[in-house]
Amino acid sequence: MICLLRSTLRYVVVLAVLLLGSSSVLAQTSALTVTENVKNAVDKQAVTKVLRTEQTVLTNTWAPYINTQGEEVGQAAQVLELIFRYSDVRATWQYVPYELAFYEVSEGQQLLSYPYFKTVERAEKVLYSDPIFTVASQVFYNRQYLNQQQAKNALDKHQRIGRVAGYSYGASLDKIIAKAKIYNSEKRALTALFNGEIDLLPMTQSVMNQLLESDYKERKQLIRPIENLTDNSSMYLVAAKNAQGRLVIDRVNKALARLKNAGLSSLQNEPFETPDSIDIANLVTSEGYPSILGQSAESGSKVEYFTLPLGTQVIVLSWSENMLRPASNDRLYHHMMDLSKVLVLNGPHVGKELFVRNMHIELQ
Repeated sequence: MICLLRSTLRYVVVLAVLLLGSSSVLAQTSALTVTENVKNAVDKQAVTKVLRTEQTVLTNTWAPYINTQGEEVGQAAQVLELIFRYSDVRATWQYVPYELAFYEVSEGQQLLSYPYFKTVERAEKVLYSDPIFTVASQVFYNRQYLNQQQAKNALDKHQRIGRVAGYSYGASLDKIIAKAKIYNSEKRALTALFNGEIDLLPMTQSVMNQLLESDYKERKQLIRPIENLTDNSSMYLVAAKNAQGRLVIDRVNKALARLKNAGLSSLQNEPFETPDSIDIANLVTSEGYPSILGQSAESGSKVEYFTLPLGTQVIVLSWSENMLRPASNDRLYHHMMDLSKVLVLNGPHVGKELFVRNMHIELQ
C-alpha cells in the first residue's frame, strides 16, 4: 500500500514538472509570435510609407498638355497622374518656368520636373524616364509677311528665328534654331511673329493650335507651318541624379510598361485640332431689293419663300458655285444674284436651312 502511494506521488511530481516546463515553452513561443507580428506590422508600415509617397513635380503652363494652374491639369499631366497611380506616387504640381525647373532638378534642389524633350546635354545632368508621350513640332511663319518659299529660304539662312527660353523642340529642329532670339513665353514669341519682329517660330502643333484658338482666333489664318518639316519626338519625366530620383524613375518605368502592355488607350495623347472656320453673316437689304427672301430650294415647282427680317444672323453652309470660282470678266451681277445655302440662327425662321441671294449676305 505504501509502495503504491509512493509511485503515485512520484508520477504526480513528474507530471507537474513536465507541465511547468511546457508552460514555459508555450510562454516563450507566444512571446516570439507577438514579437514577430509587431515586427511585421512595423515593416509593413515602413514599406507603405516608402511606396505611397507624395512628390512635387515642377511644371509650367503648356496648353493643351499642361493647363493653367487652377484648371483641369491637361493631357500630359493626366497621363503622368495615371502612371503615378500605378507607381504608388501622388503628384503635387508646382508651376515655375521650365528653365528654372530644369536647373533646380539638375542641381538636386528639386526631385522631378515634367514634361521634357530628351537632348544629349540634358541627359548628362538629369535622369530620364522611358518615353511617356509623343508630340509633333513644326516651324511656323506669318503669311502676312512671307510666302511658303520665302519662309523656307529664311529657314535655310537661319534668318530671324524665335524660340522660348528653356524649351527644346526635338533634336532635328534644335539644330536648325540654335541661334534663335529668346522670348520668355510662347505668347510673347507668337506676338513677335504677328508683329513681324521674327520670321519663323518653332512650336508643337497642338500648342500652336490651342494658342491660336484661345487667344488669336481672328488672326489664326495668318499662321502657317513650313511644309514637309515636322519633328516627332517623345516627352519624358526628368529626375535628379540621386537615389530618390532613381527610385521614382524605376517605379514610373515599371508602371508605364504595365499600362502599355495592358493596352490602355488613355496613354495615347491626341493632337489638339481646331474646328474648321465657319462664315457667320448678317442678312442685309440691297439696292432695288428692300426685302430679304429665303427659299426652301434653289429651283423647282415646290419652292417655298420666307421673308427674313433685316439683321437676321446666319451661318453660310455652302457658297454658290459662281462665288467660289473666278469670273472671265468684271460683270458680276449674276454672281450676286446666285443663291447660297444658309442656316438661320435667329428670328422667326430660326433653324431653317434656306437659300439666300449673295447680295444679302454680309460677313461678320
